[in-house]
Amino acid sequence: MKAQQRTVRAASAVAAIGGLVLLASCSATLETETETETADVAASGVLTDICPADVVIQADWEPESEHGGIYELVGDDYVIDADSKSVTGTLMDGDEETGVNVEIRIGGSPVGYQPVQSLLYQDDDILMGYGRVTETIPAADTNAVVGIMSTLEASPYSIYWDPATYPDVESVADLKDYDVTILMGSDATVWQDYLLGTGVIEASQIDQSDAPKPATFIAADGADAEAGFASAEPYLYEVEATEWGKPVEIGLIHDLGFPEYFQSMIVRSADVTEQAECLTELVPILQRAEVAYIEDPAATNELIVELVEEYDTGWIYTADQAEWSIEKQKELGLVGNNAEGVLGGYDIERVQELIDLVGEYTDYDVSEITPDTLVTNQFIDTSIGLQG
Repeated sequence: MKAQQRTVRAASAVAAIGGLVLLASCSATLETETETETADVAASGVLTDICPADVVIQADWEPESEHGGIYELVGDDYVIDADSKSVTGTLMDGDEETGVNVEIRIGGSPVGYQPVQSLLYQDDDILMGYGRVTETIPAADTNAVVGIMSTLEASPYSIYWDPATYPDVESVADLKDYDVTILMGSDATVWQDYLLGTGVIEASQIDQSDAPKPATFIAADGADAEAGFASAEPYLYEVEATEWGKPVEIGLIHDLGFPEYFQSMIVRSADVTEQAECLTELVPILQRAEVAYIEDPAATNELIVELVEEYDTGWIYTADQAEWSIEKQKELGLVGNNAEGVLGGYDIERVQELIDLVGEYTDYDVSEITPDTLVTNQFIDTSIGLQG
């Protein structure tokens, strides 16, 4: 079980009395130096000298179950920095120390809601972080990034509605027949352009206001649908929002023909070459961590909840929600192997399909964009996947 090692800093004044105390002090210093050298040797591992001493991973949001794989990396010696909203500990490969530390920084309000793609180019200390493949295209000329591992096989983006109010609605497309308002939120998305362009929804259905969740949905008493994450908001309605207290029907954007690689692990394009030795060893460790978390999430969920409490940003996330989320991810196929039975690998034809969809349904110029621009399977260990 992961248990926080709290660091206590206390200043103490020590008076040296006579030569005996001085001798004891020197002896203790030599002993401490020897112990340090021994610890350094013991700490050497597969990533020593090929990766940064502190592997910094930038999350795109607050701690949550969808990020379980990166928090699985964090050793039991972790230290939480509530001011910087980060956690640092030995980077573990299962029970094995890798010889370096991992630091995980959160996204959201602490970074002004900036995308990881932008943060990578603002801070060289960040080695990698989460990005959505289609949403890395607009800045490909200025802040080029490459996906090195897909942490989710399908995107949790979804639209959900009340099945009791609309018993004949079987898919998102059916909502159009009833002119159902969809609470989209204020941020325009590529997949929204796709749904409009293909006629799955009509522009008249979209409420682009930044309506608060879950209050607006609940106030509509089932009349409205809402866009969100299938692995998160439905829990609010089913469990936490007692004013609602019943399931919602979920329609994944993935199932509507927009197969986004959501939460792809991205690096600066130059680092595919410059950090190749590190990434060759590190990416399989990330793959194994994802598998370990999916198969046994309990201990890491405890860490996630602890971080939420310590960071105290206003984000609320409980142990029950974390457990519900990973089970929902499994149920919906959000986590899992690709068609070749590999966890984390990219389907290159699927990436090309995404490029084509962006080119067709948005104003972005994708004429110079190829799958190799956006992703690589170079570091993926094809022997790693979920069993059964």
